[in-house]
Amino acid sequence: MTNANPVQRLLSLPREDRLKIYPSLNAEERYALKNLLDNEISNPWLRFENDPVGFVTQGLKENVWSKQQEILESVRDNKRTAVPACHAPGKSHIAARIVAWWISVHPVGTAQVVSTATTFRQVRNILWQGIRKVHERHNLAGEVFTVEWKIDNNIVGYGFGGGQNDESAVQGIHAPHLLVIVDEAGGINETLGRSLEALMTGGHTRLLLLGNPPTDQEGSFFERACNSDLYNVIPISAYNTPNFTGEDAGICSSCPPSVSEHPVTDHLVDKTWVDDVISEFGDDSAFVEARVHARFPTSSTNKVIPLSWAEMSTDNEDFMSGETIQLGVDVASDGGDEFAIAWNDGGKLSVRHNSSGAANANAVDVAGVILQQILAAERVHRERGVTEKVRVKIDVIGVGWGVRSVLDRWKDEKRHSSEIIPVSVGERAGDAAKFGNQRAEMWWNCRQLLQPQRTEEGVTQEIRLNLDRKTLAQLSTPTYKSDSSGRIVIEKKSEMKRRGMNSPDRAEAVLLALYTPPRYRNSTPIAPISLTQPSGWTL
Repeated sequence: MTNANPVQRLLSLPREDRLKIYPSLNAEERYALKNLLDNEISNPWLRFENDPVGFVTQGLKENVWSKQQEILESVRDNKRTAVPACHAPGKSHIAARIVAWWISVHPVGTAQVVSTATTFRQVRNILWQGIRKVHERHNLAGEVFTVEWKIDNNIVGYGFGGGQNDESAVQGIHAPHLLVIVDEAGGINETLGRSLEALMTGGHTRLLLLGNPPTDQEGSFFERACNSDLYNVIPISAYNTPNFTGEDAGICSSCPPSVSEHPVTDHLVDKTWVDDVISEFGDDSAFVEARVHARFPTSSTNKVIPLSWAEMSTDNEDFMSGETIQLGVDVASDGGDEFAIAWNDGGKLSVRHNSSGAANANAVDVAGVILQQILAAERVHRERGVTEKVRVKIDVIGVGWGVRSVLDRWKDEKRHSSEIIPVSVGERAGDAAKFGNQRAEMWWNCRQLLQPQRTEEGVTQEIRLNLDRKTLAQLSTPTYKSDSSGRIVIEKKSEMKRRGMNSPDRAEAVLLALYTPPRYRNSTPIAPISLTQPSGWTL
């Protein structure tokens, strides 16, 4: 019973030994013992004060697998714990249980939990969603709100977004029992990281960092922490998880009763996902290093669009939305593999069609598919009362030139009323001093629109990507460099194929939906061009 609290150790003794102890206590000691016993009776969770695994498995009657158990015990035993993890190992799930354990086993008013993540949305929608569920399911003390836990008017836990560089966000945090949890720790900046570490000066304090290693940044706060002797580091690669090791993780007991019985492994990374991302990103890619092997990539190339920016944009709620629709069409020419159509619906980007095969070589057949998307967009414009024409940007290299001609003829025949805009990406860029051709300008325009900007309200981006994993992978694949004249040039499709990557046809349809070639521009230029990164953002 070495991990039990004093009351549990006392109660574990034989009755005759307990009877010998009580007469030996003075009045003050007897009073203290009475209070401890009263607390034990009124709060059954106190018996798990030094047993977080028992809290989850016996108290909550939920299952934990070996790495989750290791995290629970590390938080109990170590001041600092870091968990660089693969995709979907259940790290946020176990973090919510750690929060519940910490608050439940310490007297109200003595314990506090503070949590953060890269953005407030991550705090609210990941860790605190889990906390809310475990609190409700197990009828724990107090009330849990969006990102706050209160017991008897005491705030015992709260979360805040960690995207800003404001050190004052964590100043003045003190408690006899203080637990700090950083979820999605790969995105935490150095300033906030140092401030969080400064909270560890108290006696019973714990700091837990969990997250995927960043794919596009070297030397992050999270990487430094994982290389520090101050931290107990528990890496979790996909190959450490039960779907690969064969470990029995048990039946899921944390889902709502309405969900049919299923194994815990249904919620964890599996072989299909790993095989898919290795195929899409390449076995030697930074994404696979981070999200499969849970390792920090040791070298970063000049990615035009860092994957972290693209992924962040899929959760973007603060973009400047509009009502007009523009279409981007890549017709699988110039070495492409797929015919793809993307919608730019007021700043929300999605791929509405993609196909491959011999049918894509026929200009009339391809134009017919595009026409259906044009008519759908025109209907939306009419419903919204938008008088502007739908703009359709088509890559006219190869088959695309014939497709453009067919669509122009159909416009003359009144089959649609949209503006067909040809884009020849090999032509001179609008800013020819900075870009080798329009393709480079097109890619850089998307980069600038996705580039996170820090404001007083947090991190913002100008567009939202409603895209699947394959399209996100394509956006993050090409690299850039400068030519002999100092202009930006983008890696060619043929060069990408030589290193085993697919042609980024879906991605380029998205880029076309965002881009307008020079001769079709009005007074509004494309996004400003800069070769420097904003403070705190590194490729």
